[in-house]
Amino acid sequence: MKSTVTLMSFLLLAAACGGGGEEPTAADLPTMTVDTLHVELEMGREMGDSTETFSAIVAAAIDDEGRILVLDQVECALKMFDPAGEYIRHVARNGSGPGEFGFPWNMCVFPDGRLMVMDLMKQGFVVFDDSLEFVEELSLWSRNPPFKAAALTDSQYVAYKLDQDAADNRITMTRTVALYTYGEEEWDRVFWQDSIVANMSDIISDPSIFIIDTLDPLSICASDSYGVFFSLKDGEDYTVMRWDTAGEELQNITMDLSPVEKTPEEIAAESTYVTNYVARMSGGGGFPFEFNPDPFKDMVIGLDIGPDGNLWVRRGTMDTPFFDIFDPATGELLHHVVFPEEGWSWVTAVSENGVLAWEEDPELGYQKLYLLE
Repeated sequence: MKSTVTLMSFLLLAAACGGGGEEPTAADLPTMTVDTLHVELEMGREMGDSTETFSAIVAAAIDDEGRILVLDQVECALKMFDPAGEYIRHVARNGSGPGEFGFPWNMCVFPDGRLMVMDLMKQGFVVFDDSLEFVEELSLWSRNPPFKAAALTDSQYVAYKLDQDAADNRITMTRTVALYTYGEEEWDRVFWQDSIVANMSDIISDPSIFIIDTLDPLSICASDSYGVFFSLKDGEDYTVMRWDTAGEELQNITMDLSPVEKTPEEIAAESTYVTNYVARMSGGGGFPFEFNPDPFKDMVIGLDIGPDGNLWVRRGTMDTPFFDIFDPATGELLHHVVFPEEGWSWVTAVSENGVLAWEEDPELGYQKLYLLE
């Protein structure tokens, strides 16, 4: 079910939720109706076998048949459930063999139903068909495979890739968003690129800036009808860029919002979570490390074409998952959508087939996956 709340109702909800940072200005407040997402289905238990539990969801999606696909990083598994949440099957395990995962990081779904799982240990992708049958592995890069990707057509995708070059105690990190042809190592066209230069000693003493600026610094989505949408995660700038497939900039969507500081509680929780995550990535070893989060919330933390065919831009400055809904062709703001659940670690997966949500760091102590309506 979906309901519409008035602007006054939303303001009362926001006041009840509290939060840190500056008081919202008139420009920060919703300017149109706010639709509310409700939980239609919840999945995941504290105890049980692997068909009923999640250890660390890193990506989820709904396919054209309404089946729910979940990528679990700790279990090194890709799980499939029917539209009612009933388990169908899962594939893969930790290993170096064909169809196995080393370190699954993300995934994207092609229009024909193929799933491409980004695996950092395998330097590329592990590909499955729409029934989770193993298709092939594309280990195309000697190092630094793409961190995230969005399918444009059955044969093309847009991806974010990081490259590094070290010399004279300095490291240059080049960030690129580019168009790739499936199965090819080199990109066809660059949409956006920049470089960050840092001292190696500074990164070793505090890798926080490296993590913030390189591992997940941007949002992308792609549509064969509307092109490529891109936003750099930034605490001061709300900008969404749109390009056509030839790389021509079509429009910029901007919003004048006030920077919002994270609360001390949010900073502490994020620091603990990321510190533990890095330790898990390194197998519990590595150098002592304590993550220092950016003190400001990112303006934009998600871009997707939603079930209504519009562009869903998720704000990172709100205490609950909150979306600005735009006409993808014109950039006109149409309305807003909120999932009224507090928490700094909510992740949402929006697509034309539906909306999923989960917490990376749930208070329950175990993960649940929610299908929203």
